[in-house]
Amino acid sequence: MGSYAPAARELGAQVYLRRLGVSQIRFIKGLRELIESGTYDIVHNHLQVYSGLPALACKSLKIPVITSFHCTEFVSDTWLRHPGLRHMRDAYANVSIRYAIRHSEMVTGCSRAVVECVSKNFGTNGNDWRVLYYGTDPPPHSTKEGRRELRDSLGWPKDTPIIAHVGRFAQQKNHFGLLRIFEIVCRRLPNAKMLLIGGGPLRPAVEAMVQALGLSESVRFLGYRDDVPTLISRSDLFLFPSWFEGLPVAALEASAAGVAVVASKVPGINEAIEEGVTGYLFDPRDHEGMANAAISVLSDPGLGGRVGAAGRNRILEGFSKQISAKSLLHLYHECIG
Repeated sequence: MGSYAPAARELGAQVYLRRLGVSQIRFIKGLRELIESGTYDIVHNHLQVYSGLPALACKSLKIPVITSFHCTEFVSDTWLRHPGLRHMRDAYANVSIRYAIRHSEMVTGCSRAVVECVSKNFGTNGNDWRVLYYGTDPPPHSTKEGRRELRDSLGWPKDTPIIAHVGRFAQQKNHFGLLRIFEIVCRRLPNAKMLLIGGGPLRPAVEAMVQALGLSESVRFLGYRDDVPTLISRSDLFLFPSWFEGLPVAALEASAAGVAVVASKVPGINEAIEEGVTGYLFDPRDHEGMANAAISVLSDPGLGGRVGAAGRNRILEGFSKQISAKSLLHLYHECIG
């Protein structure tokens, strides 16, 4: 049902399952029956490559469709990456996304970068395109006791500098570059440690590289966690060298937690992080540049504190959950009207 289904139910939402399998006709039929059985005003479509399916299901139902996109690239981390299958998937995506755009009342992206990329690659069709930023809320300020508690739980000294990274173990997140950067950091700061939070298909390969680089005592794999904001807030730096992003929630969470960010200078991230104010951005191949920035922050708590505080204020002013929800609700009313 998805990891968010229980939380959605707790908030009063009804959650229905319509599996998207090989038989997409069955999915379209099931979705259509579900929509016809209820009293719905809008269908909000987030299926990315498969976004044409909800648009097709709603074609004759006279219900407005809003289609939202969340990334600048639509790559697959499954068996569909194989040659031939990948090309078939790309062709399918081209038809599906164009159909969704053509039959949607509105189209949104989670950043300006996503709007520009999708509209350029798949056409605007004269639609009303909008940017809908994600929202997050700052966790409580970290305390000396909380920071010590994290380090104690990991068996590290209380003054250990910690770098955090949150992301699925997939090519997009550039874990191999992340480890190269951390390797450079450790040459100058041998007591530095890094937390890798998340899971995914490339985790075994990343674990092997950690061993090959001799970093096994310095890197901890924490898997999926439900206390990510707390873990970040008790760290000293958030390192995020992704190859591409739509709008990185993890980087927003780091800023919300008051933690300085060193990340890739790519579309999407450069909207989440204000260069030189809430963090430092570099070409994802610039391992030395990222490492030097990380070392500067870890070596100067005052610098990290100022950058982190600026990030927290920026989240409160433009990326809070309240602001995001208000923008979404306004869009719904506008679409219905």
